[in-house]
Amino acid sequence: MKILLQHIRTQLYLRNLGSWTPNPREAFDFRHSRSAIDFTREHDLRGVQIVVKLKSREGEEILPLPARAAPPHTRTQPRMRPR
Repeated sequence: MKILLQHIRTQLYLRNLGSWTPNPREAFDFRHSRSAIDFTREHDLRGVQIVVKLKSREGEEILPLPARAAPPHTRTQPRMRPR
């Protein structure tokens, strides 16, 4: 299984930063979807989706990414006052 980033409009796969390829075998394999998501955030990539290429030649899953995911909300615990 390979985890790839694909440009939605051009259908090209990310080879490395600034380089795209039509061949999924030449594309960079992120190995984990979390790594691909983090990469899109770190490099402000938009208009891309995750493609999971399965071992069979025709098998793949496409996972659209949200336009911009909100940062995780951290909840603070209320302070307890002594009685």
